[in-house]
Amino acid sequence: MKKRDKILTTLQGLTSTVKRYPVSIILFLCSAILTSCYINNNKLTNFSEFLISFLLGATIYIVLQMIYERFFSGTKIRLVFCAVAILAATIYYLVLVYVLKAFNPETVIRTMVIFFILIIGFIWIPSIKSKIGFSESFMAVFKAFFIVAFYAGVLYLGAALVLMATNNLIVEVDSKAYFHVGSIIAFIYAPIHFLSLIPIYPGFSENDNLDKVDGETDSDLEELKPSKFLNGLISYIVIPITTIFTAILLLYILLNITGDFWKDNLMEPLLVSYSITVITVYLLASVIDSKATKYFRMVFPKVLIPVVLFQTVSSILKIGELGITSGRYYVIMFGIFATISAVIFSIWPNKKNNIIAPILIILSIISILPPVDAFTISKGNQINRLHKVLIKNEMLEDDMIIPKADLSNEDKEIIRDTIRYLDDMDYIEDINWLQSYNETEDFEKTFGFYQYEWTIKKYETYNLYLPEKTGIDVSLYDFFIAANLDWNNQDTNLLAEPWGDKGYFLILENTKDNSDLVLMNNTEDELLRYSLNQIFAKIKDRQERSGILSPNEAEFRIENDNAIVSIITRNITWEIWEDREYKNIDAYIMVKIK
Repeated sequence: MKKRDKILTTLQGLTSTVKRYPVSIILFLCSAILTSCYINNNKLTNFSEFLISFLLGATIYIVLQMIYERFFSGTKIRLVFCAVAILAATIYYLVLVYVLKAFNPETVIRTMVIFFILIIGFIWIPSIKSKIGFSESFMAVFKAFFIVAFYAGVLYLGAALVLMATNNLIVEVDSKAYFHVGSIIAFIYAPIHFLSLIPIYPGFSENDNLDKVDGETDSDLEELKPSKFLNGLISYIVIPITTIFTAILLLYILLNITGDFWKDNLMEPLLVSYSITVITVYLLASVIDSKATKYFRMVFPKVLIPVVLFQTVSSILKIGELGITSGRYYVIMFGIFATISAVIFSIWPNKKNNIIAPILIILSIISILPPVDAFTISKGNQINRLHKVLIKNEMLEDDMIIPKADLSNEDKEIIRDTIRYLDDMDYIEDINWLQSYNETEDFEKTFGFYQYEWTIKKYETYNLYLPEKTGIDVSLYDFFIAANLDWNNQDTNLLAEPWGDKGYFLILENTKDNSDLVLMNNTEDELLRYSLNQIFAKIKDRQERSGILSPNEAEFRIENDNAIVSIITRNITWEIWEDREYKNIDAYIMVKIK
């Protein structure tokens, strides 16, 4: 009977969750179906745009449902929220496909920030004008996330073992089955289980009736209370480890503060990671009543203030050296947030810390709204840095870049760094005076020096190819083979078996400086010889070192009294160092015996 009751309770919980978040569940289901279709056919059009739009709409509705439960009632409001979530997902998809027309790095980061804002809002809403604090809501989400992550991991592992056993013992299982199982768990099981663990918080008018429990928890909702396992983990493992790490970090800062500490590449991510850890542990410790957590809440916010200030100063100094990038912008924004949070935690160590959530949301919104967003500022800063260096070295005239090799190492590094960033963020095509580089992507040809500073003095590379589906006329020839002509191999017979009555075969003869294609008969009479260096001599005269070969450029025809040989180069790779070369030709070879 007890088992039956548990099953019924579980089913009722799942049904309640589906009724509570109908739009989100439908959109998650659409995500699973879309992903399964993509697994079967990875050429689906606009897969990423559809998937992110579904997930965004689902997340928006989860937040709107939390707002509805806290502040509203009535079916009409809920229907409006359903329509808003679906409309938002639709608009986002249309903007991606028809306005932006590319899922570029900037769009990815903006989307990630939007999801982050929604998640913080989801955690914060239960604490607005409520006796429930932000720390308690954070605890509920934290617990739910890791419970679901553990169950989902075990579930996938179990399903994978079943599939593996079936494949080995009974019948062959398509490898795509593993991806389908992962999709179902990720987009159907995990969201439903997670949402089922989120409590229905008291409405706005019900908060006055909440009773405090144990002097620390402002609600009798079980989901807001830490489990015994989490209590022990935070109090006796996480906090002591954080204390030891803090001592080591502060000692390192004191010992190196006068050296290259400020420009240490490891320092910035280390301090950011430390700040995130301390804030997360503080929020969890605020809901736990133990001596260790009380000590942590009292001391660590005060320690966090100088650490965050060090991190912010380090980031600002990096701006002088490397300019502003979107990543550094967010690091500084986080430094501002962490400093404000540390001050709030220090002044009110035992009070509700709800205010840090709207501060984080406001800073996040600022970071994606022009003209002060991370992308507008970083793009302008990097373009100005590059423009100043080019003007300073007289490399820019009438919006045309003039190659120049005799620059200082500092100026070369600025050009390299800015081009790398602008290229990574897909900004190159928006800059008129960088169109020559955008078309060729040949850094050395555009700026006059190598993109990467290596110890070797000389490096050139050629990479040319014949487009797929190019038609080749084979009607004039007796036999046809596909061959890989590699200079690193020893002499090679390109034919698996001699061809024809006289046993013709093709030999690739390699020497230190040359490689010859030789046509011979079964008596080893040489009928035709062709030096493949002639192919490389011809492509060396090309203006462009990479790109597409026309059919005429790709064909090399040799003829004498004995035979005709046509070499169709499908792909040519040629890398030249100061002391060595690498040559490779992937080709079709056609032979006509006279």
